[in-house]
Amino acid sequence: MNDVERWVVLVRGTDRPGTLTALTSVFSTRGVSFESLSTGAVDGDGDVGMITVTFRTSARRQQLLVRTVERLSMIRSVEVRSADDPTVRAAGIVRMADRAGFTPLDAADVSWSGDASAGQPVLLEGSLADVTAVVAQARAQGAAMTAIVIAGI
Repeated sequence: MNDVERWVVLVRGTDRPGTLTALTSVFSTRGVSFESLSTGAVDGDGDVGMITVTFRTSARRQQLLVRTVERLSMIRSVEVRSADDPTVRAAGIVRMADRAGFTPLDAADVSWSGDASAGQPVLLEGSLADVTAVVAQARAQGAAMTAIVIAGI
């Protein structure tokens, strides 16, 4: 597939057994694997939870996936964006090995805090694309631990 793109989908679904299984089944039966999947807190009413998925596929297959997920009875809403869309916000954590220094790329538009040379994790916030680039930079420089969480779209 030459037209493969990276996508982020935010699904709000009822907090009941089978919601996550139904969602993963839609992707599985259509031959699409997750790059990542995370669940968020259930809303204050205790009824609706959030599931965030990143995956790669064509625009056409992405549209089919979204339409199918929207039809599931336990799904309340579905939002999808290209992973390169600057409205897709992410947080990242980088912990360098052996107190190595680390400063995010100048070209990346991220907010950050922490001092890796003092053994502290570096916390990042920005677009998913920029946070992903900074985490890749840290991995290339020998990071002992990294993580990325999608904060919202």
